[in-house]
Amino acid sequence: MIIDCHVHVKGGDIYRREFRPAEILRTMDEAGVDQSVIFSICLPSRASNDLTRDCYEACPERFIPFAHVVPGEGNGALEEMERAVGEWGWRGLKVHRGEMDEADLGLLLPLGEKCVEYDIPMLIDVGGAYELSCGLASALPELKLIIAHLGAPQDEKGVDKHLVWAQEFPNLHLDLSYCHVPWKIPEAFQRVPIEKFVWGSDGPIIHPAIELKKIEVCDLSAGDFDLVTGGNLLRLLGPER
Repeated sequence: MIIDCHVHVKGGDIYRREFRPAEILRTMDEAGVDQSVIFSICLPSRASNDLTRDCYEACPERFIPFAHVVPGEGNGALEEMERAVGEWGWRGLKVHRGEMDEADLGLLLPLGEKCVEYDIPMLIDVGGAYELSCGLASALPELKLIIAHLGAPQDEKGVDKHLVWAQEFPNLHLDLSYCHVPWKIPEAFQRVPIEKFVWGSDGPIIHPAIELKKIEVCDLSAGDFDLVTGGNLLRLLGPER
């Protein structure tokens, strides 16, 4: 089973595009993707999750919903996690540094603690604030932490930092989506245990077939390919509620 860990119902591109379920499903089918993790960003927490819910309900057998919250909403963000994860049973949390006024680890820790309580992963785009990656991993060792875009989509040195941290912190994992230094992917597989990687596309604005090809050319064994493209994520997902 191939699972895409990173698909937007509403994206973070300059136009803040929204995507309908049919468009997401079309790209999934063209790439041979069985299921996709979906979420919305660039909206207040409640509005983003309402948008994701509409998409999820269109095809619940193909979509795995992640909650999204804006850390600066404080208690409101925690209440929205309770609604999306506690009441609706969603399987993870998506957070984006770009929606924070500053890279404040203190705003993220209560959200990470809630993820530990719910036994769900946190998928975070640290947006160049690399200190958030090691800060979360070290402060919350029980948090199932997934850092988006191999840690740094266009910065080789940033990727290298995250490869070191993925070896240092047992709870830190790396999402392979939107990697604009694709030559670092096979290097990453050589340096870090294969169990630390989850594949994603950052779709549907980026077609999942493009991002999947970056993995297919790495000459992984069949078993390792299956882990990267689905098995590792299944291990990290919180329990179905």
